[in-house]
Amino acid sequence: MTRMSLSDYLKEKIAFFEKEAEKLFPEALPDAEVVEKAMKYSFFAGGKRFRPVLAMSVCEAIGKELEYIIPACVAIEMVHTYSLIHDDLPAMDNDDFRRGKPSNHKVFGEAMAILAGDGLLTEAFYIASRYPEKDEFTKGKLEFVKQLSDSAGIRGMVGGQVMDILEEKEFSEDFLKKLHSAKTGAMIKLSALAPLIVFDDYSFYENFKNYGEGLGLLFQITDDILDVEATSEQLGKTAGKDEKQNKLTFVSLFGLEGAKKKALETLEKIKQDISEIPNNTYLLQLADYVYSRKK
Repeated sequence: MTRMSLSDYLKEKIAFFEKEAEKLFPEALPDAEVVEKAMKYSFFAGGKRFRPVLAMSVCEAIGKELEYIIPACVAIEMVHTYSLIHDDLPAMDNDDFRRGKPSNHKVFGEAMAILAGDGLLTEAFYIASRYPEKDEFTKGKLEFVKQLSDSAGIRGMVGGQVMDILEEKEFSEDFLKKLHSAKTGAMIKLSALAPLIVFDDYSFYENFKNYGEGLGLLFQITDDILDVEATSEQLGKTAGKDEKQNKLTFVSLFGLEGAKKKALETLEKIKQDISEIPNNTYLLQLADYVYSRKK
C-alpha cells in the first residue's frame, strides 16, 4: 500500500477535522448570535490545525479510531483559538491581523472579541467532558479535562503568557525554555498525549511526552526565526514585532544562526525520542514540517 505524502496527509486530516468540528460547534442564544459569529470567525479562519493533526497522528500510531479523539481535538483548538483572540487585543500584543485577516477585535470590537474568547474557552470544556458519549470513555474524559485545565491555565499557557509580559525578564536559556514550555509547549504536549489520555492507554507514554515537549520547543524556536525572516504576508500577522517590543526570544538570546542551530538540535532529539514507536512515519514527518515551516 502506497503511503500518501505529508502534504496530502495534512489535507486529509484537516478536512476531516473541519467537517467534524462543524458538527460539534455550539449555537448561541438567538439574541446573542453575534458572539457565535465572532467565535466562528476566528475558529474557522484557516489555521494550520497543527494541534489536532498531531493528536490524530498519535491516535493512528497507537492504532485507535480517529472519531473518538475529535472532541478532544476540537477542545484543544478552541482553547488555542481563544488564546489567539485575546493575544491580539490592544492590552496584549496589539496586532491587527491574524491568519491574513483582520483580528477578531478589529471586526467585532474589543468587548465582543473578549466574549468570543471566553465562549470558546468555556465551550472547550463542555465538549471535552461530554463527548464521546460512551461509558468506556468516562475515565479518559475526566483525566483529559484535568490535563486540559492544567495545560491551559496558570500552570500552563496562561502562566507562560504572564511570564512573557512581565517587564523584568531573566535573559537565560533556562528561563526561556521554562517560559515557552508553558506558553506554547503545554498545549502542544497535551495534543501529543490526548489519545493516550482519552483511550486510557499509556503505552509509550514517556516517548510521546518527550515528543510533545520537543515539538513545543521546536515550534517556538521556528516561530522566533520566522518573526525575523518571514514577511507579514507569509505569516498572516505582523512580522518583526519581537525585536520592536524587545521580547526575549531564541533569536535575541542566541542570534539568528544560533537559533537555527538550536532548532536542528531539537529536531534530532525529537526523532530519537520516537524512534522506538511503531507506525511513526508521519510523526517524524510532522517534526520535519515544524522545523522547515515558512509560516
